Amino acid sequence: MNYQLYGDGIHDDYPAIQEMLDSGMQVVYLPVPQKNYVISNTLKVHSNQELRLDAFTRVCLANRANCEMLTNADHIDGNDRVRIVGGIWDMNHKNQKPNPYHFPDPDTGMTVFEWMEANNFDREHSKEFPPVYRGFCFIFNDVKHFYLADITIVNPVVYGMSLSYIEDFTIENITFEYNEGSPKLWNLDGIHLERYCKNGYIHNLKGACHDDLIALTSDDFMPGPIENIEIDGIFAEGCHSAVRLLSQVTPVKNVSIKNIFGTFYTYCIVVSKYKDFGKGAFENIDISNVYASHCPGTVDVPGNYSPLIQIGPDLTLKRLTLSNIHRNETRCTTPTIGIKDKSYVKYLNVYNAEQTNTTGTPIPFIGFMGDEGEIEKLTLLDVDTNGDPLISHPERVKNLKQI
Repeated sequence: MNYQLYGDGIHDDYPAIQEMLDSGMQVVYLPVPQKNYVISNTLKVHSNQELRLDAFTRVCLANRANCEMLTNADHIDGNDRVRIVGGIWDMNHKNQKPNPYHFPDPDTGMTVFEWMEANNFDREHSKEFPPVYRGFCFIFNDVKHFYLADITIVNPVVYGMSLSYIEDFTIENITFEYNEGSPKLWNLDGIHLERYCKNGYIHNLKGACHDDLIALTSDDFMPGPIENIEIDGIFAEGCHSAVRLLSQVTPVKNVSIKNIFGTFYTYCIVVSKYKDFGKGAFENIDISNVYASHCPGTVDVPGNYSPLIQIGPDLTLKRLTLSNIHRNETRCTTPTIGIKDKSYVKYLNVYNAEQTNTTGTPIPFIGFMGDEGEIEKLTLLDVDTNGDPLISHPERVKNLKQI
């Protein structure tokens, strides 16, 4: 090797680690360091390659590196069979530039959005993300057969990881240690899926994030469909939210979300849009085994204003099935299932649900929030509200089947 691997928490280990990755080795293993590894630039993993660390091996981003910690090597032609296993990845966020979506870059004086406008960046058609600092810990773009497991992400500036054009993937056994903001506790997603992600399994996530722990967003930063995703196992206390599904016009479909345990200060699950146009395109969403309630918010996001499961305003949702939904609420009186203004649900099926309410104020189990909104067909089986109203505006349900 031309470069030395230090692991002393002082010297830069990036050149040596990247040299190992560029060597073509199928498995690049980082031995347990004396203290921790420091990297000054983004590590790039190639096709048919695994980067492996022990569970407690820590990698820290160097002061003022202002970059992602990890990505795949080829964002244009793509990569195949990339694996990342193990390690504690600490973005050292207080020694990086602040959140670039809300705070101007100290060097350019512009946020990410202002930079894109000034440089005529085509976010509708570009396959790559804009070549500016975005504050993410990991970015993966255009990878088939992707595997990421057994890692901890510590205090990113913005998202823990952003993924797009990812196909046939597994992400499992991820812990989020988000204790501070940069400078505020917002935009701190855990796993953020953008355009063209399909055939994925996301399993066993732990820790509180200060935005969506998982977001599936087909029309957020750049458009593209998201489909055939299974999310299984979220364990979070004092978290902003568990899962967001977002679409303007591009489909999010065939999504299974199950086994959610925790407390959330904004919502547990939301189906939503972001901009003013479009009605969203959501199909075949199944949610099961949810044991959740609201909790206190933060100084930056007080929360406690959204339903536990929210269908946002101005949406069309073809089929939503909820089963084994259990809410034991002590503080927030918004509906368990809330349908906001001008949203239309064709088929809503709810099986085996229970709501317990000790707030002293009645909570509708299904609540219409706004002057318009409609369910075409609602099927209920074994739903126990323990004396609270079942539906806030039953006249907006065209066909009700209660078993």
